Amino acid sequence: MLLDLDSQLSAFRSTHRLIRTSFADATWSYVVGGRGPNTLLLLPGAPGIAEMAFPYIVAFERHHRVIAPSYPANVGSLEQLLAGLDGLLAAETTGPIHLIGASYSGLVAQYLVGRDPGQVSSLLIGDTGVARRDRAFVLGVAIAAIARVPRLGFHAMLATVLRYVLKGNTPAHCFWQRYFKGVVAALTVPEFVNRVRVMIEMDRHGHRIPLAARWDGPTLLLETANDPLFSAAERTALRARYPQAEIHTFYSQGHITALTRFPEYIVVMEDFLARHRA
Repeated sequence: MLLDLDSQLSAFRSTHRLIRTSFADATWSYVVGGRGPNTLLLLPGAPGIAEMAFPYIVAFERHHRVIAPSYPANVGSLEQLLAGLDGLLAAETTGPIHLIGASYSGLVAQYLVGRDPGQVSSLLIGDTGVARRDRAFVLGVAIAAIARVPRLGFHAMLATVLRYVLKGNTPAHCFWQRYFKGVVAALTVPEFVNRVRVMIEMDRHGHRIPLAARWDGPTLLLETANDPLFSAAERTALRARYPQAEIHTFYSQGHITALTRFPEYIVVMEDFLARHRA
């Protein structure tokens, strides 16, 4: 049974301080916790907030050193995002890392491992897909319109989207509905546009970069069978990109299974990590 998530988040905030440093002309904030010979880089989802992964950070830091960054609001290009992550890794690690990314950051992780496969010990990506040029076009049209929307209208639009994405009435769903209400209230239009611009670049350039051509290391793909954001065709393409991957499918509705059923995700991921420790 899930413990009270509000209490868990409060405890996490009281025991984990944000480190702030400049990388690639942007101020990054990140959490470092745990210790051990293995370091995990835990990338955030689309909101770009490190603490959203607090159940995972707390679980993994029992046996590993965990680095969990937030994405800076003013980073609006894929190259700047990857350069910032390079700077973070250079500052905080001395050897290969276990790379974890889900949803939006499942794509970021694919670019990062393609950029320097030698710095990755294993790759764990969940609830994500592959780059799609058709999506880049749609997102480009969308942000051109969103950039002109007043902030109140922008927040109302996001609230409508989140009601669909976060639909559910379990205690976990209710917690994340409250949490994301706060995220939306703090989000600015320029930050949102920057995040989408990075997604557009990931979608546009995926065909040019052999993301997995040199990566055949240990890989775990976690997927939700009925994910409304990443289709079955995308998941099939992702499996083809990493034919060596272990695959674990969760049979659930929606895109936030990694949040609402995180204990199950953690069990699968910890088993994989235990088998691929340095």
